[in-house]
Parts: sequence; structure tokens; C-alpha cells
Amino acid sequence: MSSQIEAKLTDEEFSELDSFLLSADEGEDRLTVDEAHGYLTALTVGPEMIECDAWLEAIWGTPTFADAENGRRMQSHLLRMQQEIAAALISDVMFEPMMLEEVDGDEVIESYEGWCFGFMLGVASQSEHWEILPKSEQTLLAPIAKLALLHNDEEENEMEDKEYDAWVEMLPGSVVGLHNFWRHRQH
Repeated sequence: MSSQIEAKLTDEEFSELDSFLLSADEGEDRLTVDEAHGYLTALTVGPEMIECDAWLEAIWGTPTFADAENGRRMQSHLLRMQQEIAAALISDVMFEPMMLEEVDGDEVIESYEGWCFGFMLGVASQSEHWEILPKSEQTLLAPIAKLALLHNDEEENEMEDKEYDAWVEMLPGSVVGLHNFWRHRQH
């Protein structure tokens, strides 16, 4: 199926995928679209890419689709998302993690916590590989891990705007640095 990957996802396709992921039944674990993007980024950046069926299950569990076409379309959206991430990492363009925009009154707030949470889920899913990450490279995970902690709804984790912005600024460099580390290690 990877030979049939089309162009970048459109806004409409992202929205369709997001709606599908958010439509999980009670008790059904699915990642949101930003969490899925973070998760796929960690797998793409990391030591080895797992089989498609395994990461699909990690993202959406065992979903019920409206019909077979809907299932194929959602799978295609996620495959294309992973392909976009891989292409961005080898391009000359700065990698950008997916953020969500939340409206708070007149203010639009950019939120990276879901992406970071998904990334750390990807790291945790391959913890035996990530445990060997040298201390010097572990600092690259710090911004992602720090912002992922803000995603926890159970505790109120507060961070000043300046500190938050400083961590966010480090995200692209962290992703590229980790990608470079794992690629050089494989060769």
C-alpha cells in the first residue's frame, strides 16, 4: 500500500481523521490526531520502525468503521501522515511538530502538549531501545518530556508562558537531533 501514498494530507483529511479518532466509544483508547502525529514522529525518528499493523493498533485500538472504505481511508490518512513525517525529516525544511490551536476568549493558544505526549508514548513503546540513548543525547528528549507532562489532566501542571515558549522553540531541534543520532547509529 505504501506505493500508493498520495500527496500531503489536506486540512479536510486531517479534520476527517481527527473526527474519527475523537469518536471513540466510552472506554476505547484512541490517540487524538496530534498525539498520533507525535507517536508516529517518535517511531519514525527512533531506532526502528515497527510494523504498520502494530502502530495502527497503538493509535486506534480495534476500531469499528462505518464500512470497509472508511477503514481504508482512515488507514491511508495515517500512512500518509507517517510518510509526511519521514519526508520532512530528510528535507531541508525545519521539522514542525503538530500543534493544536485552542481559542480562549479573544486569544488563540498554541498547544504542543498532545504531540509531546504522543511522542513519549512512542518512546515508551520501544523503551528497550531508547534506554541505550547516551546521556549527551538524552537532553534532546527534555523539551518533549517536559511538555508531555502538561498533557496530564489529573494534575495541574503550570508553566509560565516564557518557559513554555522556550521549550517549544527546542522541539524541532530535538526531533532532528534524535533523528540524526539514530540514523548515524544504524550505519
